[in-house]
Amino acid sequence: MALKVLLAATLRKHIPGYDSGTGHSLEVPPGTTVRMVAERLEIPLDEVRIIMVDGIGSSWDTALKGDERVAFFPPVGGG
Repeated sequence: MALKVLLAATLRKHIPGYDSGTGHSLEVPPGTTVRMVAERLEIPLDEVRIIMVDGIGSSWDTALKGDERVAFFPPVGGG
């Protein structure tokens, strides 16, 4: 099944040649979890603060069905 992986800010460095306009396409088997996607892409779990699947806040254990957009966001600071 196909997924679209979107990375924000500092997480983009983990996929060489990452295009922020189109994201990264990835084929995974049904039932793959968000954690498995991050591990396959070698994105350190401790660098991710927010996970969204199709625009909805999700967790590492969310099982994917296919054709989703999975977005990872690092901690954000400011002030």
